[in-house]
Amino acid sequence: MMKKKNLLYAGTLALGMFMSGCNDSFLDMNNYGAYDDFDSETKITWYLAGLYQNCFENYTSPASQYLGLHTAYAQDFNEFTDEMWGITSTSRIDPSTQYSTIDDIKTQTDASSGKSYDPLFAGYFGKALGSSITNNAYTRIRNCNVLLRDINASSVSQETKDQAKGQALFLRAMQLFDLVRMYGCVPIVTTVLNAEATDAGLPRASVTQCIDQIVKDLTEASTLLPDEWGTNDYGRLTRGGALAYKSRVLLFYASPIFNKNWNDAGNIRWQQALKATQDAMSGITASGLNGVTDAVTWGKILADDDNEHSNRETLVVRLLAKESNSSLGYKNNRWEKSIRLTSQGGSGGKGVPIELIDVFPMADGTLPDASHRVVDGSLRFMEYRDPRFYQTFAFSGLKWGHKALTNDTVWAYRWRTSESTTSGFAYSEGVNITSPVCVRKMSGLNTASDNNYEASGVHIYDFRYAELQLNLAECYAATNQIDLCKQTIGKLRARVGIPSDNNYGLDTYVTDRASALAACLRERQVELAFEGKRYWDIWRWMLYDGGQGENMQLSTTNTCSFLGITPLTEKYRTAKYVDVKDGYTPGSKDVLADLRKTIFADPESVDFQDQLKKVADFWEANFQYGEPNAQPDKNNNNEWIKMGWRSNYYMMGLSKDILDNNSWLGQTKGWTDQNGAAGTIDWQDDETLTID
Repeated sequence: MMKKKNLLYAGTLALGMFMSGCNDSFLDMNNYGAYDDFDSETKITWYLAGLYQNCFENYTSPASQYLGLHTAYAQDFNEFTDEMWGITSTSRIDPSTQYSTIDDIKTQTDASSGKSYDPLFAGYFGKALGSSITNNAYTRIRNCNVLLRDINASSVSQETKDQAKGQALFLRAMQLFDLVRMYGCVPIVTTVLNAEATDAGLPRASVTQCIDQIVKDLTEASTLLPDEWGTNDYGRLTRGGALAYKSRVLLFYASPIFNKNWNDAGNIRWQQALKATQDAMSGITASGLNGVTDAVTWGKILADDDNEHSNRETLVVRLLAKESNSSLGYKNNRWEKSIRLTSQGGSGGKGVPIELIDVFPMADGTLPDASHRVVDGSLRFMEYRDPRFYQTFAFSGLKWGHKALTNDTVWAYRWRTSESTTSGFAYSEGVNITSPVCVRKMSGLNTASDNNYEASGVHIYDFRYAELQLNLAECYAATNQIDLCKQTIGKLRARVGIPSDNNYGLDTYVTDRASALAACLRERQVELAFEGKRYWDIWRWMLYDGGQGENMQLSTTNTCSFLGITPLTEKYRTAKYVDVKDGYTPGSKDVLADLRKTIFADPESVDFQDQLKKVADFWEANFQYGEPNAQPDKNNNNEWIKMGWRSNYYMMGLSKDILDNNSWLGQTKGWTDQNGAAGTIDWQDDETLTID
């Protein structure tokens, strides 16, 4: 008689878990009980609301990363990028911590904060069955499979069945994709399994087999879902979203993280990604999707809290409530709370590493020169920049309004209150920011500052039109169609007001396949800044080490050298204070309070460029850069800390609990298994997709 092993799956979905969006939306439904059948549209809606809820419950910030895991894990990814700084003791990028064994895959405690983190995602894959249902990845897949198994027996209309199946297929594809991004090779489950299995178990499928299933689900979903939903159903997944998501999946599959032959312009994976992206572009029928015509409109769309109507960027969107009422299950956007300055009633703001400031191009699309690069000491960096610059960042002298003060001009500098060179500082309006700029993107005029912007209802875009356009540009670059790549990036630049000269400035630095691919990644940094996408671009192109890690070589060609990019493991993310220039008498009074009264620049004004010149003149006359006492990427000895990234961090291993219960799964390459042996499961295969 064969032994039986515990599998990873839990029971059916409890409908107490639901996703909250706007009023009158299907996502606002109350808890009406557990699933029994699908014999009415109401029951189907309840069940679907539960599926969305389990996937997106705490998706309340654009910095989130993985389906089903948002709030507690966001920091583990943001700090890995050039969008923020800081290295905690449990972080994968802390060079003094080198995770490589199965004993490392567990909850850790940060020495400085005392908080518990799961830096290697020990719990995401799933847990052995217990007495209660847990919301983990394979539970979510099982819940999708329950609907797909039972919906055909329902007496509701075929259209209702099809639309329900389409949403379940889409969500199942999204979850399997996140499992692949986490672990590489994972089991594929398309049926409702019993809670036990024989010794044969359920082996880990290859990455190609997983991508094949994901593409199959998305393709089928696209045939079942509508192009748009009615007002009360806005926020549900759509046909266009499924087509776009297929583009994302195949772009990742073609990228160096999975594709050994990424440097071959004729590689079939790039061709498949290109075709899927072209199909998505032509298959999206919603009118005006590319209708952004200026940077201000671009900024307002990203700060949209209109939960009743779609806008010209929506492909996959997370709706959030405008009201703050946790007893009704409302979920609010936590992003605006975190980025608003203390002077505006916010939590304090997000300073920006100066290296990211210099990534943004000039107003004509060319790269910034030394006179505008902060890293070179420029105090006039804000002049003549890409119009998206002023919708992404705020800086001293820029108008950044909020509901209580729509014409607010922000100030963030410091001056000495004593003769000491290391202590005794005061801060303008109490704003303490260690950067010349702070993040303003995805903030608007609709959220009250009461309770620290508690009730923000700004949407979060998991996927918006710009990303699809950038996918297309990257596919053109990868297949060596350089002119088409530049034209495609140019369309995004045109809609925010960059002139068409020299192919929107791209001709000045894009000349071949390598520079075109690098330009695509740079444009993604600009267009998608702070939208939770940067880590994935670094990850799939292996920009930490170029795929040349000490413990594992993942690319024959160094991706960073090919692209002309310095690996992140060789970079520092630096901070700078904006200080009042020396020469004043230290004291408690703001020495610039009177001088700055007439200084402001309003991005919506026809005189904006003239106003910016006055702001830049003011900066040059009154400010200098000051070094923080403790740089975020320095240790207590004032020594720079380089990121300690190791190649095995690109794909997580499975925990001891999982392998003890399911030894047939095997361990991921780069990690040891429960017996101390090196893992053998490789996520880079030479297989070919069987589905178009």
